[in-house]
Amino acid sequence: MQGVRIRTAKPKLPPASIAALVGKARLKFTTFARKMVPPPVALIEMLSGFWISQAISVVAKFAVADHMSESAAISARTLAEKVGADPDALYRVMRALSTVGVFNEDSLGNFRLTPLGATLRTDHPQSMRHFSIFQGQINWANWGDLAHCTQTGGNAIEHLHGMKSFEYLSGDRERGDIFDKGMINVSEMELDPILAAYDFSPFKTVADIGGGYGAVLGSILMLNPGMKGILFDLPATAEGARRYLDASGLGARVTVEGGSFFEAVPGGADAYVMKHIIHDWSDEESILIMKNIRAKIPPSGKLLLLEHVIPAPGVAHFSKFLDLEMLVATTGRERTEEEYRALMAKAGFRLDRIVPTVGLASVIEASPA
Repeated sequence: MQGVRIRTAKPKLPPASIAALVGKARLKFTTFARKMVPPPVALIEMLSGFWISQAISVVAKFAVADHMSESAAISARTLAEKVGADPDALYRVMRALSTVGVFNEDSLGNFRLTPLGATLRTDHPQSMRHFSIFQGQINWANWGDLAHCTQTGGNAIEHLHGMKSFEYLSGDRERGDIFDKGMINVSEMELDPILAAYDFSPFKTVADIGGGYGAVLGSILMLNPGMKGILFDLPATAEGARRYLDASGLGARVTVEGGSFFEAVPGGADAYVMKHIIHDWSDEESILIMKNIRAKIPPSGKLLLLEHVIPAPGVAHFSKFLDLEMLVATTGRERTEEEYRALMAKAGFRLDRIVPTVGLASVIEASPA
């Protein structure tokens, strides 16, 4: 599966505390820079942020970065011939993106990739190309409906398309492919920080519920040779995961099952992992999913949610905007530590601790109550 990468060595990353300090410094610098201009200027810069996101999405759609490098300059005209675009229009898009560090433009009007722009290459190990396409082609209309979501509390996909979010995303092959690959891009970005921060070695069998094609579970198993795994997802996804895990040499150590976590989950594991699953669903739906795990988990087992955790009021954090993504696209939400604690208690779990990572997601560890 293109974009899915199983880790074979534990990532070496700085402590989460260092990353937190860097994040605070970035925020202070950004706040200071914004105060250096009149408020209307700062606001118009913020309002025009979607110009940047659309321009990035367009060059991602045309795979412009796939024909570029960081070492050799290339003209927009040559690129336009390769990707099937208008030379003048493509130049104008790339010129604009060079002002925000996606490309470098030289005195002749030719372009090189920057390290930032290189993540738009399809073959980059941390590629964001398909997520960029998803944001500009599919998610664009959802955010345009934010006013309706704010007025009613309902999500944009149901309002615009008359169907549930995942039904809509999987209802068209091209749309579903873009979504799946975009989510793999995001998962790739978050997986190394999780593997570096949390020790999975005490577990004998790990079940990944809603595990997709197995990047998370496969990496956990590679780092823990004596461990076995269970991957559970919808039948079509599970079939793809089985083929991928077999090809990765892990087939003998993994049981792959298809089904719905709203009905039941497999037994036989002492750790149940869910990465960005609970945030997709309402409290009632989330409790049902976790109750189904509670029915199968042993008394000494652990429930591990890999999710963003909203910090205290007044603290800037990506999760507060990701929560708006949940508002427009799902029935779910991002949650605070106390909200997770209360949600887990209703499902029969006790929140033990939250393990921060150098990334944006944390590991929320819970035990059967």
